Amino acid sequence: MIQKYLQRKHVVRYKSDVIPDHMVKHLLEKTWQLTSSKNNYMPYSVHVLGPDKGAQKIKIYEKCIERQNENENNANKNKIDLGWNYNHVKHNSHLLIFTTRVCEPNLYNKRQIRQGHFASEIHEEIVNDLSSTCAPIEVGMFAQNLTNFCMLEDIDVSFCVCFSKRRQDWKEFPFIKNTLVMIMSLGYGKLYYWDKLKNLGVRPKDNLKPEIDEVVKWAWKD
Repeated sequence: MIQKYLQRKHVVRYKSDVIPDHMVKHLLEKTWQLTSSKNNYMPYSVHVLGPDKGAQKIKIYEKCIERQNENENNANKNKIDLGWNYNHVKHNSHLLIFTTRVCEPNLYNKRQIRQGHFASEIHEEIVNDLSSTCAPIEVGMFAQNLTNFCMLEDIDVSFCVCFSKRRQDWKEFPFIKNTLVMIMSLGYGKLYYWDKLKNLGVRPKDNLKPEIDEVVKWAWKD
Protein backbone atom coordinates (compact mmCIF):
# COMPACT_ATOMS: atom_id res chain seq x y z
CA MET A 1 0.00 0.00 0.00
CA ILE A 2 2.82 2.40 0.89
CA GLN A 3 4.54 1.76 -2.42
CA LYS A 4 1.26 2.44 -4.20
CA TYR A 5 0.73 5.74 -2.38
CA LEU A 6 4.31 6.85 -3.07
CA GLN A 7 3.50 6.70 -6.78
CA ARG A 8 1.12 9.65 -6.55
CA LYS A 9 2.17 12.54 -8.79
CA HIS A 10 0.58 15.90 -9.51
CA VAL A 11 -1.18 15.74 -12.87
CA VAL A 12 -0.56 18.42 -15.47
CA ARG A 13 -2.78 16.81 -18.10
CA TYR A 14 -5.25 13.96 -17.88
CA LYS A 15 -6.15 11.47 -20.56
CA SER A 16 -9.59 11.81 -22.09
CA ASP A 17 -10.69 8.55 -20.44
CA VAL A 18 -13.66 8.98 -18.12
CA ILE A 19 -14.11 7.33 -14.74
CA PRO A 20 -17.59 5.80 -14.50
CA ASP A 21 -19.87 7.78 -12.19
CA HIS A 22 -20.67 4.67 -10.18
CA MET A 23 -16.96 4.17 -9.47
CA VAL A 24 -16.55 7.76 -8.23
CA LYS A 25 -19.67 7.37 -6.11
CA HIS A 26 -18.30 4.15 -4.63
CA LEU A 27 -14.95 5.80 -3.79
CA LEU A 28 -16.70 8.76 -2.17
CA GLU A 29 -18.91 6.46 -0.11
CA LYS A 30 -15.89 4.54 1.19
CA THR A 31 -14.12 7.82 1.97
CA TRP A 32 -17.15 9.17 3.81
CA GLN A 33 -17.30 5.96 5.82
CA LEU A 34 -13.62 6.08 6.79
CA THR A 35 -13.17 9.79 7.50
CA SER A 36 -13.78 10.86 11.08
CA SER A 37 -15.05 14.29 12.13
CA LYS A 38 -15.12 16.36 15.29
CA ASN A 39 -18.45 15.67 17.02
CA ASN A 40 -19.59 13.93 13.79
CA TYR A 41 -20.52 17.22 12.11
CA MET A 42 -18.46 16.96 8.88
CA PRO A 43 -18.69 20.76 8.38
CA TYR A 44 -18.01 20.70 4.64
CA SER A 45 -19.66 19.79 1.36
CA VAL A 46 -18.12 17.96 -1.59
CA HIS A 47 -19.63 19.17 -4.86
CA VAL A 48 -19.00 16.76 -7.75
CA LEU A 49 -18.71 18.04 -11.33
CA GLY A 50 -18.79 15.10 -13.72
CA PRO A 51 -17.59 14.72 -17.33
CA ASP A 52 -20.60 16.68 -18.63
CA LYS A 53 -19.66 19.88 -16.75
CA GLY A 54 -16.89 21.05 -19.08
CA ALA A 55 -18.12 24.64 -19.33
CA GLN A 56 -18.23 25.05 -15.56
CA LYS A 57 -14.77 23.54 -15.20
CA ILE A 58 -13.34 26.05 -17.67
CA LYS A 59 -14.86 28.92 -15.67
CA ILE A 60 -13.31 27.56 -12.49
CA TYR A 61 -9.96 27.23 -14.26
CA GLU A 62 -10.20 30.87 -15.32
CA LYS A 63 -10.81 31.92 -11.73
CA CYS A 64 -7.68 30.03 -10.68
CA ILE A 65 -5.66 31.86 -13.32
CA GLU A 66 -7.11 35.19 -12.19
CA ARG A 67 -6.02 34.45 -8.64
CA GLN A 68 -2.54 33.40 -9.76
CA ASN A 69 -2.11 36.64 -11.71
CA GLU A 70 -3.39 38.61 -8.72
CA ASN A 71 -0.79 36.95 -6.50
CA GLU A 72 2.00 37.71 -8.96
CA ASN A 73 0.95 41.34 -9.24
CA ASN A 74 0.79 41.72 -5.47
CA ALA A 75 4.38 40.52 -5.30
CA ASN A 76 5.40 43.18 -7.85
CA LYS A 77 6.54 40.52 -10.26
CA ASN A 78 5.89 40.01 -13.92
CA LYS A 79 3.09 37.61 -14.71
CA ILE A 80 4.37 34.09 -15.09
CA ASP A 81 2.55 31.72 -17.41
CA LEU A 82 1.56 28.96 -15.02
CA GLY A 83 -1.64 28.05 -16.82
CA TRP A 84 -0.27 24.58 -17.52
CA ASN A 85 -0.17 23.93 -13.78
CA TYR A 86 -3.94 24.46 -13.55
CA ASN A 87 -4.85 22.50 -16.65
CA HIS A 88 -6.05 19.62 -14.49
CA VAL A 89 -8.83 21.87 -13.17
CA LYS A 90 -10.52 22.23 -16.57
CA HIS A 91 -9.65 18.90 -18.21
CA ASN A 92 -10.44 15.94 -15.97
CA SER A 93 -12.95 13.18 -15.48
CA HIS A 94 -14.43 14.56 -12.26
CA LEU A 95 -13.80 17.76 -10.36
CA LEU A 96 -14.56 18.05 -6.65
CA ILE A 97 -15.25 21.43 -5.04
CA PHE A 98 -14.91 21.42 -1.26
CA THR A 99 -16.77 24.18 0.59
CA THR A 100 -17.69 24.82 4.19
CA ARG A 101 -21.17 23.82 5.33
CA VAL A 102 -23.60 25.05 7.98
CA CYS A 103 -24.52 21.86 9.83
CA GLU A 104 -27.67 20.44 11.37
CA PRO A 105 -26.76 18.81 14.71
CA ASN A 106 -27.62 15.17 15.30
CA LEU A 107 -29.72 14.11 18.28
CA TYR A 108 -26.78 13.86 20.66
CA ASN A 109 -25.38 17.25 19.65
CA LYS A 110 -28.83 18.85 20.00
CA ARG A 111 -28.91 17.54 23.56
CA GLN A 112 -25.43 18.95 24.19
CA ILE A 113 -26.48 22.34 22.81
CA ARG A 114 -29.55 22.41 25.07
CA GLN A 115 -27.23 21.78 28.01
CA GLY A 116 -25.12 24.81 27.09
CA HIS A 117 -22.51 23.52 24.63
CA PHE A 118 -21.54 26.01 21.92
CA ALA A 119 -21.42 24.35 18.50
CA SER A 120 -19.51 26.53 16.06
CA GLU A 121 -20.52 24.26 13.17
CA ILE A 122 -24.12 25.54 13.17
CA HIS A 123 -23.22 29.25 12.92
CA GLU A 124 -22.81 30.54 9.37
CA GLU A 125 -20.47 33.40 10.24
CA ILE A 126 -18.08 31.01 12.01
CA VAL A 127 -18.32 28.22 9.45
CA ASN A 128 -17.35 30.61 6.67
CA ASP A 129 -14.32 31.95 8.54
CA LEU A 130 -11.66 29.37 7.69
CA SER A 131 -9.47 30.54 10.56
CA SER A 132 -12.22 29.71 13.06
CA THR A 133 -13.31 26.27 11.90
CA CYS A 134 -11.80 22.82 11.63
CA ALA A 135 -13.28 22.40 8.13
CA PRO A 136 -9.94 22.84 6.28
CA ILE A 137 -8.31 20.16 8.41
CA GLU A 138 -11.19 17.75 7.94
CA VAL A 139 -11.32 18.43 4.20
CA GLY A 140 -7.64 17.47 4.07
CA MET A 141 -8.41 14.24 5.92
CA PHE A 142 -11.23 13.42 3.50
CA ALA A 143 -9.10 14.27 0.46
CA GLN A 144 -6.20 12.12 1.67
CA ASN A 145 -8.46 9.14 2.29
CA LEU A 146 -10.05 9.58 -1.12
CA THR A 147 -6.58 9.81 -2.68
CA ASN A 148 -5.62 6.51 -1.10
CA PHE A 149 -8.72 4.77 -2.45
CA CYS A 150 -8.18 6.31 -5.89
CA MET A 151 -4.56 5.19 -6.03
CA LEU A 152 -5.61 1.61 -5.31
CA GLU A 153 -7.81 1.83 -8.44
CA ASP A 154 -5.00 3.44 -10.52
CA ILE A 155 -6.89 6.74 -10.59
CA ASP A 156 -4.80 9.91 -10.41
CA VAL A 157 -5.70 13.01 -8.40
CA SER A 158 -4.48 16.59 -8.16
CA PHE A 159 -5.25 19.51 -5.86
CA CYS A 160 -5.64 23.27 -6.13
CA VAL A 161 -6.13 26.02 -3.54
CA CYS A 162 -5.30 28.96 -5.80
CA PHE A 163 -8.67 30.70 -6.09
CA SER A 164 -10.57 33.54 -4.48
CA LYS A 165 -11.97 32.72 -1.05
CA ARG A 166 -14.53 35.55 -1.38
CA ARG A 167 -17.99 34.01 -1.72
CA GLN A 168 -19.24 36.94 -3.81
CA ASP A 169 -16.78 35.94 -6.54
CA TRP A 170 -18.64 32.67 -7.04
CA LYS A 171 -22.21 33.89 -7.48
CA GLU A 172 -22.42 32.35 -10.95
CA PHE A 173 -22.17 28.91 -9.32
CA PRO A 174 -25.46 28.48 -7.42
CA PHE A 175 -24.27 25.35 -5.63
CA ILE A 176 -21.45 27.31 -3.94
CA LYS A 177 -23.17 28.92 -0.98
CA ASN A 178 -20.27 28.95 1.47
CA THR A 179 -16.52 29.48 1.54
CA LEU A 180 -14.37 27.39 -0.80
CA VAL A 181 -11.69 25.27 0.83
CA MET A 182 -10.08 23.21 -1.91
CA ILE A 183 -10.44 21.86 -5.46
CA MET A 184 -9.54 18.26 -6.30
CA SER A 185 -9.49 16.64 -9.73
CA LEU A 186 -9.77 12.95 -10.63
CA GLY A 187 -8.79 11.15 -13.80
CA TYR A 188 -6.12 9.10 -15.53
CA GLY A 189 -2.85 10.99 -15.81
CA LYS A 190 -1.17 11.62 -19.14
CA LEU A 191 1.42 14.28 -18.25
CA TYR A 192 2.72 14.85 -14.74
CA TYR A 193 4.31 17.76 -12.91
CA TRP A 194 7.79 16.27 -13.01
CA ASP A 195 7.49 15.55 -16.71
CA LYS A 196 6.79 19.23 -17.28
CA LEU A 197 9.67 20.32 -15.06
CA LYS A 198 12.07 18.05 -16.92
CA ASN A 199 10.97 19.64 -20.18
CA LEU A 200 11.74 23.01 -18.60
CA GLY A 201 15.25 21.85 -17.68
CA VAL A 202 14.61 21.50 -13.94
CA ARG A 203 16.65 18.82 -12.17
CA PRO A 204 14.97 16.65 -9.49
CA LYS A 205 17.49 17.79 -6.88
CA ASP A 206 16.49 21.41 -7.51
CA ASN A 207 12.93 20.86 -6.26
CA LEU A 208 13.01 18.68 -3.15
CA LYS A 209 10.78 18.93 -0.10
CA PRO A 210 12.48 19.87 3.20
CA GLU A 211 14.33 17.24 5.21
CA ILE A 212 12.33 15.62 7.98
CA ASP A 213 14.34 17.41 10.70
CA GLU A 214 13.23 20.74 9.26
CA VAL A 215 9.59 19.73 9.66
CA VAL A 216 9.39 17.36 12.64
CA LYS A 217 10.58 18.86 15.94
CA TRP A 218 10.88 16.91 19.18
CA ALA A 219 9.75 19.45 21.75
CA TRP A 220 11.70 18.05 24.69
CA LYS A 221 15.04 18.02 22.88
CA ASP A 222 17.45 20.96 22.63
